[in-house]
Amino acid sequence: MHESDERYPPPLCHPGTREVVVIRIVGWYLDSDKGEKRIMWVQAPAGYGKTAVAGTVTEKLRAMREELGFSPVGATFFFWRTSPERNSPSRFIITLAYQLAQSIPELRPRIETVVKSEPGIVKMALEIQLVKLIVQPFKCIPDFNAMPNRLAIVDGIDECINSDRESRMEKQYAEQQEIVQIRVLDLIHYLQSHHLPLSFLILSRQEAWIKRHLESSHFREMVEPLDLQEVGNHMADVKRYVRVELSRIARSYGLEGIDEEWPEEDWLVSQSDGHILYAATVIRHIDDPYGDPRQLLKDIVKDSAELPAFSHSAPLSSLYELYRQIMRSCPERNRALMLEVLEDVIAFRIRKIVRRLPCGKALDLLDRLSRRSHGSGIKALRPLHAVLRIGNMNEPMYNLFIHSSFTEFLSAPFISMEFSVDLNRGEERLLSNIINCMTSITMNAISEQLEEHILFALNNWCPLWSRLSLGLFRKSRAAHIRMIKKMLALDLPACLIQSYLGIDDSQKRNRYQSPVWRLFSSSEPSNFLVEPMQLNECDSIMIHTTTSHTKSSLEAAFISLLRATDLPAGSPRAVWLIACDCVDYLKEVVSRVDWRENKLVQELRSPGPKGIDLFMEIFQQYAPRDLRRYIYRSMVRDRNPILEREDHPFQDLLEIDGNETGSDAGIDPKSLSLLIGL
Repeated sequence: MHESDERYPPPLCHPGTREVVVIRIVGWYLDSDKGEKRIMWVQAPAGYGKTAVAGTVTEKLRAMREELGFSPVGATFFFWRTSPERNSPSRFIITLAYQLAQSIPELRPRIETVVKSEPGIVKMALEIQLVKLIVQPFKCIPDFNAMPNRLAIVDGIDECINSDRESRMEKQYAEQQEIVQIRVLDLIHYLQSHHLPLSFLILSRQEAWIKRHLESSHFREMVEPLDLQEVGNHMADVKRYVRVELSRIARSYGLEGIDEEWPEEDWLVSQSDGHILYAATVIRHIDDPYGDPRQLLKDIVKDSAELPAFSHSAPLSSLYELYRQIMRSCPERNRALMLEVLEDVIAFRIRKIVRRLPCGKALDLLDRLSRRSHGSGIKALRPLHAVLRIGNMNEPMYNLFIHSSFTEFLSAPFISMEFSVDLNRGEERLLSNIINCMTSITMNAISEQLEEHILFALNNWCPLWSRLSLGLFRKSRAAHIRMIKKMLALDLPACLIQSYLGIDDSQKRNRYQSPVWRLFSSSEPSNFLVEPMQLNECDSIMIHTTTSHTKSSLEAAFISLLRATDLPAGSPRAVWLIACDCVDYLKEVVSRVDWRENKLVQELRSPGPKGIDLFMEIFQQYAPRDLRRYIYRSMVRDRNPILEREDHPFQDLLEIDGNETGSDAGIDPKSLSLLIGL
């Protein structure tokens, strides 16, 4: 939302800039004669301040509340590609519905009724949420068409790059972004087709599929397009912004005699070509307490004059050249480390493993994983304060990069040249460092207290391996084999056990929160480490060795937990997640012909005293029926005291058929009946 803490302080236009655009948008919203044109699409490339325009429109309309007699802004939603909460549509409808309930009093009791009667609505498909939480509540209001029209502002649809199902299955962003962005647009179209008292302001880059969809016959009659590049005097806006900021810097640093005029001011305005982002980046770069702002600006001008013209056409070529100049200004002796840390950070952020982790804590964690000296990461990135929010170490990690164009720059070798970063290399190094940290875990060193970076490694090796299996490992057999060899050197049973014992009860039970869930979500858990290898037709001996190692490690871990003689006690949530994973593994085991001889199956016949809680959970978590019947009959034959418990998990098997029982258990059916009677 506009005022959410995640976006604080919300981006706004610099005073006196983008006024023509803001007036145009507000005028469109207030125009009662706009007919069917209830959607305005504001389009522009990166760097033109679309998000700041959206924020300023929100503020201006809210200031008109008293004048209009109602709250004109019904709801806002700001997508952001690096935020796990804002780069998918999963919270889009429920966020709009919540705000509409706040801004339109007549809707609130009706939406509350839906939420109370169907609490599972928040997990339903977005199309169902839209109908139940917005369309139907509106239509329950008598004469809803007479209500004042509200504006819903949706910024950055091009930043919606991730399916709402991503948390349950790995997907490549590039394959998903077009589909998911069109889905969001279709949700908005569906709302408009019901002629509700809502208008939509959409802001995005000029992506081809967005443009094609909004200009199709499906949308054309209801969309008012606005090209931000063609409205207002962008050069004048940049000049006003630069003048104010240079004056501020002059006063802050006591630079006598240049408060009114900097020799390079006109050059900076001209070089920006109307991109406020370019000017803002230069201002942040020279606003350096450790440097001389005048000299830093002179260096940018000098470097631009000496460097050859940009060799290819790009709408942000001047901005990209500025990024290169900023990186060249960093001490040459630290550049290799700076690029390594940037690579680590991008690999780190691409997964959801960091979420809201503060930058300082995340960078310290990366230092420890990489065995760099404490503070190396922060020190290496500090010269990049113009493009990174490096001044506030409490800033969430996903918000480290000030603008997405800088990550795009770093990831494109033909643009960033010697400053390019390789995501594949960063991810392989991150996984390698994680596995190195796990080498300290052995069955003789199981502990309730672990250092933070080791706990992080145990919790994240599996999802990171899963990601690389879909990406790097499919491209590079050599990288996959390197990681396989490192995994084979681990005490994997100990690592699995330690992963489980690190689970606490601070969260609700969720099947997907097991640290090794992705291992059990593969077609066969014992093939998890080698799946891409099979596609690459790798050495069959290595495939067999790795598969056998994975299988024996899983069984050894589960058997140790069932015996649980000298291990620390797991939390109830940990026991539940272990049981879920164990059941998934047992489903693969029971599919084999000789499953009754399996060591884990045999261990289930007589768990140790400390493993009974896990045993009970396993047979309450949908263990395969053939396995349940086999274990039950074995326990009857062995007179296992677990069957004397009133809560034993075999209640539904008390009335089993005697003949079938006898044949499976290998004993006489009449004898078995007598045992059951006893």
